[in-house]
Amino acid sequence: MKTIIIFLSLMFFITGCSIFQSQRKIDMSPFSDNANTLFGEAAKIGRPFKWKRLKRYTKIPEFQELTMEAIPIIRNLKGIVYYSNQVVAINNSGLKEEQKNQQLARYLRDVMQQSIKKGRLDSLGMDLQSLEKVLIEIPKQKTYLDGIAAASPIINSVVLAMQERLDKIQVILVDILDILDIMIDKEFTMTRINYLSMKKLQARSMRSVTMIYDAIMGAPAERDSLFKLDRSLKKFFKDKEKVTIAQLTAAENYLLDRLNRIDHMISQMDDDIAEYHAKQDEKEDWRLNVDEKIKMARNAMTVWAQSHRNLGAGIPVPPLIDVAGFATDLVGGAARTVIP
Repeated sequence: MKTIIIFLSLMFFITGCSIFQSQRKIDMSPFSDNANTLFGEAAKIGRPFKWKRLKRYTKIPEFQELTMEAIPIIRNLKGIVYYSNQVVAINNSGLKEEQKNQQLARYLRDVMQQSIKKGRLDSLGMDLQSLEKVLIEIPKQKTYLDGIAAASPIINSVVLAMQERLDKIQVILVDILDILDIMIDKEFTMTRINYLSMKKLQARSMRSVTMIYDAIMGAPAERDSLFKLDRSLKKFFKDKEKVTIAQLTAAENYLLDRLNRIDHMISQMDDDIAEYHAKQDEKEDWRLNVDEKIKMARNAMTVWAQSHRNLGAGIPVPPLIDVAGFATDLVGGAARTVIP
């Protein structure tokens, strides 16, 4: 699997840094490229799991609840991309700084109104009063980067709301896994019980055959153990002190015939047992898939929020890169994960 691609922020500690910060000019093309890359990551996170054997199990209410919690995550990730593109488009518009801030505030206000209209205000993570306060502050800023910085409370709230939703998804995930275990085991309960019984009887019968062979070869001490191991053999030995080769041979033939019948019965259950394990494996694959997407979403949002803050502060935002090593450490761990 490809490594997660994330935003990295880099602080320059070089001579002339104070001059750079005072001018606070920045090339937004990397930020624009990052938005396109993030869009691709959002598509990966939103890609549904391909069910093969457990699809009918997904009709349970808990799965529907999980889906309802996951949809806003995908929607917000795409919203972050649209917002990032809008930030870049406004910057490249040629408007004056004050006008850029007005356009940024107008865009965010439109997003807010659409969220209210569609009943999705909770996705923004702020109440109307707090949102309005931020939207009033953005046009007051002297520079566009200041305007971006003033928008940070909304960005931070959106990210926090998404993280909390991911927390809820993880709780639901545990419940679903428990339910799937119960449903799968219930479906194959009798098959598993019979299969295990046949396996135990097979092992005991093979042990008995071995002991009879040893007895035929002159190991009388094994006879008592033989009777304890398999009581069904007592019918062949009315007097254990007078065991004959003919009796041992008859018992051996009986056991060999039993083993043939056991083999046949086990073979008839092999397909059902294989299906049981296949369903358990698919359940585990799905769990890993969801875990990976959750990690990807968490890390992408966390690092993107930091990139947005750095952008507003005038700190260069480098383009997204493959981060098999140290970038993963920056955000606290490997990140490749989803939403069902």
